[in-house]
Order: sequence, then C-alpha cells, then structure tokens
Amino acid sequence: MGPRRGKTTRRPAAKGASQSKPEPNVDQLLAKTQELMDDNDYGTALQCVVKAIEADENNTQALLLAAIIQLETGDMEPAINCLLRCVEISPDRGFEKYMYLGQFAVELESVGYFQHGVDALQRDLDEVPKESDQAAVLRRKMAEAYVAMTEIYLTDCCFESDAEKKCEEYLERGCKADDSCPEVHQTMASVRLSQNRPDDARECIAKSMSLWAAKDQTDLSQIPTYENRLALVRLLLELDDKERALSVMEHLQKEDDENIDLWYLYGWTYYLQSEESGMSSDEKTEAQSSARECFKQVIKLATIQEFDNDALLDHARELIAVIDAAIPPLGDDANEQGDEAPDPDAPEPEWEDLSSGDDDVEMNAV
Repeated sequence: MGPRRGKTTRRPAAKGASQSKPEPNVDQLLAKTQELMDDNDYGTALQCVVKAIEADENNTQALLLAAIIQLETGDMEPAINCLLRCVEISPDRGFEKYMYLGQFAVELESVGYFQHGVDALQRDLDEVPKESDQAAVLRRKMAEAYVAMTEIYLTDCCFESDAEKKCEEYLERGCKADDSCPEVHQTMASVRLSQNRPDDARECIAKSMSLWAAKDQTDLSQIPTYENRLALVRLLLELDDKERALSVMEHLQKEDDENIDLWYLYGWTYYLQSEESGMSSDEKTEAQSSARECFKQVIKLATIQEFDNDALLDHARELIAVIDAAIPPLGDDANEQGDEAPDPDAPEPEWEDLSSGDDDVEMNAV
C-alpha cells in the first residue's frame, strides 16, 4: 500500500469578506423605485429608475415612473420627454402617459391627449370583465378624462364655435362611463351656470354631493380631491349658498389649514355675509371681523409659501382696507401689518374651525 494522502484542508473565508451580489433585474428595480416614491425619496427613486432604463431603454413603465418623479421634483422638460418616449414606444396602450401630457399641454392639443387616453382606456376595458373592480377603476378614469376635456372647453377653448356642444357631449360620455363620478355632475353644474341656468346647476350639485357627502370625510379615497372641493365652494358661492360653502370649508380646514385659497374663500364668504340685508349691526361687525381675520391669514401664509396669484393677494389687501375703514382694528390688531413676514421662531397659532355650524354640520345636497 502506498502512503495515505492527507486530507485537503480548506481555509475559511476571511472574516468580513463579502460575496458579490447579483445585480437586481428590471422588475426589482421598478419595485424598489415605487417603494422609494411611496416614501417621498424622489432623489434615490430617480437613481433607481435610471438604472432600470439603462437596462431596458424601451421599458414604458420605467419611463413613466421617471416622468412622474421628475414632475414631482419640478423637472418638467425631461419628464415630458419621457412621456413622449412612452408614446413613441406604445402609442395604443397605456392611458397614464396621455393623462399627464393632457395636463401640461394647452387648448386643443390637450384635448387630443386626453382623447388618446380615453381610447387607451377603452382598449383596457374591452379586455376585463365588465363588473370587475378593475373595470370600475377604468370607467372612473375615463369619466375624469371627460371632465378634464369639458373644463378645457369651459376655459381655454371657450371661444371655439362648438365649445358648448363639446361640453355637453363630453359630460354625456362621462355620465355614460361612470354616473357615480361626483366630478362629472359638479362640472355639469359649472356648464349650467355658464348657460345662466342656476336651478339646473343646483340640481347638478345636489347630485354630485349626494355621491360623497355622507361618506367618511377622513377617508380621502371616498371623496373628491381637495382642489375639487375648493371648486365646489366657488360654485356654491356663485349660487349664494354660503352656509353650505362654509360647511365644506370646515372639512377642508381640518384636512389642510395652510391652504391660501381656502382662507381667501373663507374671508370672501364672511364678507359676502356682512353685505346681506337684514343683518343686525353686531352680526355685520362679527362677519366683517371674521373676514378680516381670514384675509390676514391669506397675507401671512403668502409670505411663507410660494404663491404667485397677485390678483388674489391684492383683493385680500383691498378688502382688509375696506373693513378697517368700517370697523377700525383695536389693540394689537391696529399695529399688525398684514404683509409683514412672520417671525419664524414664533409659535404657530391654533386656528379654530371658522364655519358657522358645529362639527356635525351635514353637507346634504342642495
């Protein structure tokens, strides 16, 4: 027998030595991007999605996420380029890119993008069960697109010869797509007001509010967006329904009490109340004081935030001056300058709900 061979001894890996990890694939990168976006970490999210695009330059989901991130960070041009690249790669499928492009285009070009989005939505709808939750989501998106197209003809394209016809056509299609969409009926109220049909506008608002006013106001998925409800307040004021406008604003204030438009509308509502006939002297003074308080909050918030609506600020200052002439401010208010920058070290005041009802005011249909 020959000599026995000794056992080969394997040396253990050096302590702390790292083994190379496989690079994440595109799907993993996109999942991580979405996770980072949910955490509002847009800088890292952009780095992550760029890696996905480098791995697959024709991946429309990656390009769409990149566009959304850039829109969130204010990088408009590269965002739009990503969206247009999505259109080049997949012109017939994927409605989201068209909805974003419709928001940033103008006039008839914007309408065209929304129409492409509606067409893509219809293709998706044709492939899912009619009564499924997915179909319901797609129908709501379609109704909202028709609302956006209507609003363009109410504003930027209002002088087009067929503007009124288009508004009626798009709202009819919106109702057909999803009659339970509050924004469709609220926008119809705007159209009826533009046609000098206030009673019909009230009916439309009643329908719109009946679809969400009784729902849990703290569940934002169940109610229209903040901006849509601010638009509702403006419509209610046009229809001289100040009490219901105050009720809607009460809930908006609980949601975000630093919105400048909200405080302006609060002040304007109280000012309108102070102009009503039949008010006692004390009631008029109280309404004017409340209006002034709100308008001063408008000025204060505008010095803190980036706010470029000079016309609104000028009107707020003008109305403060009108109220000061009627009821001169007393005490500390007399020395307060509405447009002075606030002391950043001063504690924030706690604002009480300014609506005229209690916390349980119901937003019933008009």
